[in-house]
Amino acid sequence: MTALFTWHHEVSRQARVLSLTIRLALKPTLRYWPLTDNGIKAISHVDRVVDRAPVPKRVDIDPVLLGGVPCERTTHPRTATGSLAGATVLYFHGGGFVFCGLATHRTACAMIASRAGIPVYSVEYRQIPHGGIGTSIFDAMAAYRAALQSVPDPTKIIVAGDSAGGYLAMKVAELAVAEGITPPAAVLGFSPLLNLDLRNHPREFMRKDAYLPMKQVLALEDRWLSGPDSIPGAPSPIEADPSVFPPVFLSTAEYELMRLDVEEMTRRLAAAGRTVETHIWRGQVHAFPVLAGALPEGRKLLRLAIDFAERNL
Repeated sequence: MTALFTWHHEVSRQARVLSLTIRLALKPTLRYWPLTDNGIKAISHVDRVVDRAPVPKRVDIDPVLLGGVPCERTTHPRTATGSLAGATVLYFHGGGFVFCGLATHRTACAMIASRAGIPVYSVEYRQIPHGGIGTSIFDAMAAYRAALQSVPDPTKIIVAGDSAGGYLAMKVAELAVAEGITPPAAVLGFSPLLNLDLRNHPREFMRKDAYLPMKQVLALEDRWLSGPDSIPGAPSPIEADPSVFPPVFLSTAEYELMRLDVEEMTRRLAAAGRTVETHIWRGQVHAFPVLAGALPEGRKLLRLAIDFAERNL
């Protein structure tokens, strides 16, 4: 019997320094950051700060609209052959439906585009305080429906995302089947949020998360469920019918908020006979592939995800 989980034990010097820095500096700051509208708007400025950084080299990045949703299209001169020929990635950034955006995830998207040789569309969906999770899903589906009409091969759209973006990628896969439209060819989820019911998670385990303070995450639950748009389908991907999902690639750090749900989702997909591949990494932080520009483990994980998509398209 094939093991459901692949463990990675190597921890680079860069990863050790990053984890320590985040644990000592970022987590204490997030623990006491006010989650008022003004506090959330202030923390969302991180994307504007990152936007001033030099853009990744050897790729072209163009602003586009998909279904009225602002996106960035990242392409590389190399063009994929084999099963990835004609494929497209639709990427949803993480950030707890509160912060991050196109700029914070530009490097990771550029690495996917250059490694895979296919275009990557990074989606700037609306977040709190402009709407709850239902609004984010609305934008994600609008972008996906538009992509079906505009990409070279609508049967080869790979939806991907980290953290909250991983939630959106799974929801797009679920809702595409429910709506009877062409479903994604695969899902790539990096530390994806799979369960909105976080209050029942073991506290002792969650305290070890390098930078997600449980108090603040729990405080966001009411904000997630507010807004003008309700959540269609299953509230959490882990509650959806596992048989609707295409091949799914998942990853998680050993000690982070999302790990238990990633493991449970893996078991449910495997029990339903779906193709699933899950990687667990020691010594890493939540959603570490986003930092692939600085972390060798992040670059390796992106390569594994692309190889998975290539095998399963």
